Amino acid sequence: MPRYEAEDQAAAWDARLRGARATNGNHRAFQAWLEEAPENREAHERLQAALAALRLHANQPEMAALRDEARSSIRYSNRRRLFGAVAAMLLIILGAGIWFERGQEWSALMGRGTEYSTENDEQVKVTLADGSVVTLDSNTRLVVRLSPSRRDISMMAGHALFQVAKDTRRPFVVTAHDRTITALGTLFDVRIYPRGLRVTLAKGSVAIRPAQSQIGTTAILKPRQQFVETDSAEAPNIRAVDAEKAVSWADGQLFFDNDTLEAAAAEMNQYSPRHQIIVDPAVADIRISGMFHTNDPSGFVEALEATLPVQIRSRGDGRIFVSRRHGSSDEQQKETP
Repeated sequence: MPRYEAEDQAAAWDARLRGARATNGNHRAFQAWLEEAPENREAHERLQAALAALRLHANQPEMAALRDEARSSIRYSNRRRLFGAVAAMLLIILGAGIWFERGQEWSALMGRGTEYSTENDEQVKVTLADGSVVTLDSNTRLVVRLSPSRRDISMMAGHALFQVAKDTRRPFVVTAHDRTITALGTLFDVRIYPRGLRVTLAKGSVAIRPAQSQIGTTAILKPRQQFVETDSAEAPNIRAVDAEKAVSWADGQLFFDNDTLEAAAAEMNQYSPRHQIIVDPAVADIRISGMFHTNDPSGFVEALEATLPVQIRSRGDGRIFVSRRHGSSDEQQKETP
């Protein structure tokens, strides 16, 4: 594909995804376009750099002239030709050689970036222009900003797995719950809670720092470690975890290893909003182990009833009650295979 066509299409995609009516389908189509050809990825990255340049030099005479030229073009263009006018303006900017020294702070220059979000019972896997892969769990929202010197992810809510493409020139930084998680060539998992944050490292290394100041705890995680911070605790906690288990949700599976029934049910409920498993306190502490599919709550509770001293009652509204089986001993406890 000629370079000018890729530039034009990149501008069109950027305008479409920034719109209020952008859908998850639009984002998936954009990812497919990125993967069609290397020229598409390159055009997208050049576009983001050019937009940053526009904002940085917005008040300079040269930029004012370009802005007036673009407005003039847009004034006499219909909606279909608008994207072409924008792309032409960006080509002029890129041709003028507006670039910045490496290491300059770009995060404030990148504007809104590209937003990705998921709804209940939805998971989306996104391949970014740099080759990194982000898997968004249900009810997750984040914004991606890529530049020639940085890769910034602002995570507002939810749960995501980051498989980071190695690029020593551009740090990959996730901001979540007033923390920054900086990584290079890493596989890690971030979960935001109403009053806390959890970061699990499967491969590589990450540095977790306060987002707004230099005061506070800085943590360096090693593989198979988990960082847990809650608003009520004086300091974060770092503990050893089973990394395979922690990130298995991205493949549609949940591993339980001597977990309480209450905790396992709560985890399953996050992936099945139409079916809520309610555990009676009398059986909440029974321990279970096993592998289950996130999209199969019925299979989960059937396994419970077959292997544990519990009985299942389902309601038409989607609620599933788990209670002690009649005639079972209070002391009896089993584990699933």
